[in-house]
Amino acid sequence: MTVGSWEPGSDLPTVPSDAVQQALTLTDADHFPAAAPETVQPLQPFMTASESDWHEAIAARNSNDLKQLCRFFTLAEDRWPDWFAGDRNPVIWICRELKQRGDFPDKALTAWIKQNTQNRFLPYGNVLG
Repeated sequence: MTVGSWEPGSDLPTVPSDAVQQALTLTDADHFPAAAPETVQPLQPFMTASESDWHEAIAARNSNDLKQLCRFFTLAEDRWPDWFAGDRNPVIWICRELKQRGDFPDKALTAWIKQNTQNRFLPYGNVLG
């Protein structure tokens, strides 16, 4: 008999690329919708997904798209109920990917994130964890 291990969140399907594409259009803080449109609602369960769950979706995007996604997830967490992710916000995983590419730290992006969030973990993550 074999006993496997279960990890919370590991039952999630892959991050839906069509919803990620729609999220790229919602990055303007002044015109961000008050409620999540149906086109991006499939991303909500992934707000607290692990970095490995996001890896494929993040690696497939260019750096400019990733910076836009940082803006989207920052605003989504701040403005929409049930989108809070704390130290598991995808912004953290995206910034790590940007750093590996040599495109982060980005002073302008970091300042924008800090201006538009109350999440103290953005954009660098939990320094203790």
